[in-house]
Amino acid sequence: MPSPATDLTAPRTPIAAHAHAVYARPCAAPVCLAVQDRFGADVPLILMLHYAAATGRQLDRHGVAALDDALAGWRAQVVRPLRALRRQLRGPAPAGGAVDAGRARAIGDHLLVAEIAAETALLDAIGPTLNTLARPAEGGKGRASFAGMLQIYGRLLAAPQADWTDATERLLACLGPLIDRAPDEDQA
Repeated sequence: MPSPATDLTAPRTPIAAHAHAVYARPCAAPVCLAVQDRFGADVPLILMLHYAAATGRQLDRHGVAALDDALAGWRAQVVRPLRALRRQLRGPAPAGGAVDAGRARAIGDHLLVAEIAAETALLDAIGPTLNTLARPAEGGKGRASFAGMLQIYGRLLAAPQADWTDATERLLACLGPLIDRAPDEDQA
């Protein structure tokens, strides 16, 4: 019998299924998490931009900003607190040593499942917002559309241009090849 947490992490929409499949690529987690940790980037937002490009759509500056704003409350109130607590519990001195470190890390592992469930719930819910904001990409789906949206996102994050360009190149090297191979999916 699957645990309730497993059911909560299962994608229910094409956008969430796409994000899970892309993130499962071996290079994806290290590249995405490095961008998250260095620039404060939101990995689900990056995966949504990937989905838009893979389905032949793109967002302009207003659209990327509006999508980021739509995610901001859940990210600030749910995802980031779960992440912070998970990292604290799985760190070298979890919870100030009051609880056995192994047990604290195991609780942190459960919080990872909760964090993934929270991000998946957001991905499942965001489809209508993405559909409202996205427009057909010039030339159909492709890496150029993804790259353009990433550049816009970097400016929104106020990331130093040279550093963000390097991060974008790493994201494109890992995730870009999946765009042109991605099957046309229903626009969630």
